[in-house]
Amino acid sequence: MANQLNNEKEWVVNLKKGNKDAFRNIFEEYARRIFVFAKGYLKSNEEAEEVVQEVFIKVWNARTSINTELSFKSYLFKITFNYIRELFLKKAKENNYKHEILGSSVDFDNRTEEQIDYHSLLELVDKMIDKLPPRQKEIIVLHKKQGILVKDISIMLEISPRTVEKHLSEALKHLKQALSEEHIAGLLFFSLFLNQNKI
Repeated sequence: MANQLNNEKEWVVNLKKGNKDAFRNIFEEYARRIFVFAKGYLKSNEEAEEVVQEVFIKVWNARTSINTELSFKSYLFKITFNYIRELFLKKAKENNYKHEILGSSVDFDNRTEEQIDYHSLLELVDKMIDKLPPRQKEIIVLHKKQGILVKDISIMLEISPRTVEKHLSEALKHLKQALSEEHIAGLLFFSLFLNQNKI
């Protein structure tokens, strides 16, 4: 283990100098892990391969700014996570036109009031999340909205899984209290939101 860490640090130091052999060693060490990590979220070999390619292009282009005193593994997986998030956002934008078509085509009849209430609850939850302490907000967005597992969040943020769970628990408690004070019907929506993902 110690030899592996020493080798990795040496590779990163040489990478900063533009050494292609060091870059190749890092690629061989992490490419498969990044592929598996990305595929776990994207469920696509092709997209996971794209992530690997883009991550290492970014690493090479930003090599001179890498901090050799920090965990290179954490740095690499943060880049990976950010790129996966960008892919999800891109997909969401590409699907916007479908939502617009549905909105203009569906006749809600006597359910219009329910639709308005639903959207007001969405806005209410977003407002409550925005009022959370920064760390709690970051963790609940990663876990509940983006479906990132606790163990993966702990890697990305460089904190223990127990700390992630503590922040998550506090955030959920604050949200439940805020929603109960602001909007009784919000508790129903909150219960659905709470059960979207498992820790």
